[in-house]
Amino acid sequence: MWVVAILAAVAAAGWFAVSCTPGGSQAERPVSEEEAALLAEMRQKNHDAEPVALRMSLPVGAETLTVDAYLDWQVPMVYARVPDGSGGFTLAQAIPGLIATRADDEAAFAEVRVPEDGWTTRVMLSGTGTELQTTLDILVSSLFTLTAAEADDPAELAEKATWREEGIIDGEAVDSFRAPIMVEMDDEPGGETAGAAPEALYSLDADGNLRRFQVNTGAESLSAVDFLREVPFDAAGLVPIDLLGGPMIEPAAVDGDLAGTIAEVRSENWSESAEVELAVPVGDGRVATGHGSVDWRTMTAYLHVSDASGQRLLLARPGGFATLAVDGGELPETPPAEGWEVHELDDEDVSASFGPVETLVYRLLEMAAEEPDDEEAIAEQARLLRTDGTADEPVYVVEFPVNGDAPAQPGRSAFRYHVADGRLAEVEMMTYHGVGSAELSSEDYPMVAVPWELEEQIG
Repeated sequence: MWVVAILAAVAAAGWFAVSCTPGGSQAERPVSEEEAALLAEMRQKNHDAEPVALRMSLPVGAETLTVDAYLDWQVPMVYARVPDGSGGFTLAQAIPGLIATRADDEAAFAEVRVPEDGWTTRVMLSGTGTELQTTLDILVSSLFTLTAAEADDPAELAEKATWREEGIIDGEAVDSFRAPIMVEMDDEPGGETAGAAPEALYSLDADGNLRRFQVNTGAESLSAVDFLREVPFDAAGLVPIDLLGGPMIEPAAVDGDLAGTIAEVRSENWSESAEVELAVPVGDGRVATGHGSVDWRTMTAYLHVSDASGQRLLLARPGGFATLAVDGGELPETPPAEGWEVHELDDEDVSASFGPVETLVYRLLEMAAEEPDDEEAIAEQARLLRTDGTADEPVYVVEFPVNGDAPAQPGRSAFRYHVADGRLAEVEMMTYHGVGSAELSSEDYPMVAVPWELEEQIG
């Protein structure tokens, strides 16, 4: 969906024959075999490249805004400090399809450090953004197309690309080419996006390194990205925030010891309870937060939830859930007896009230079982995505199917689990608007006294 959106956005903008240097374009000509080969290897070179500093020029309205940024194609992600057009700035992090923003922190950006809190997400290229947001979305999304594990077809580029001019960028001699935006498409020939090939300008130095990239974002001049390859910086802080999935994952099979640990994660919870801290993106610029408990002894989740629509108490059991609007931020030790809105799971219209918060809460309830899971099945199906924490206290981020989850490619499951010291420490859930999270800490909670009328309805 993201690839289709970026191609559609660039194609809709059309093409203005704007040169990449002020002097105007020289006579275009077909590319030579050597130039086609250089273009064909560009995305593969980027795939293996170190993170790079960027300077982006965005034509917005009557002015051109300059955006400083960093790009890591390995993740991939962009971290930028974006002017708002009225003298202020915001910080932005982007991965394919999603962008997160927060209030400016000039010192953190200067240190290439990403603040942990204050972020909200939105879907890129949704058609509802401002002119600045749309321009930034198109340009950043285009950057994500500039990487591939394998070289492109030089014969195709020899047919479709043209040489435009030579010039100097940051003291380096470059040749500039007009060529299609090169992306891998999953559609069959003749499908909705077949033949979609909007163009861009690529300026390459003699070694085939991309020095400038230009694309039409709908203004009278092209948006441009200069790759400041000689600018040194410490890239250790270029890590996506949790709402965008956290550090990079590299799915791998689990070893026997970890398979055994994972197989017992749910049975370890069977007679336990835990404190819950929850954060779930529920829309563009909106994150629901919650705190409370999950008690696997009675299969009860009890939380206080806050979002843009207000605050509510949430009680969930296997048969359904109930909500109660409240004013304060505290979670009463004993749930109120009256005023609840009840949603039984077998109701025909329950899906209208069952959102991402409820989905994550029910996954928490499912994370307990009387018996361990099948260790052999876990060894075959589970994947280790990465290892956080320290060497002495590792936290294993894993995925494995629970209760008949649909099969998924490694690293693409809807849920991820953080396992520390043999216990479940966090559950992550992939949503359309980003990654929701429920952090767990073992706590011996007294059993929640569910009002008897609710108990009859929700189990």
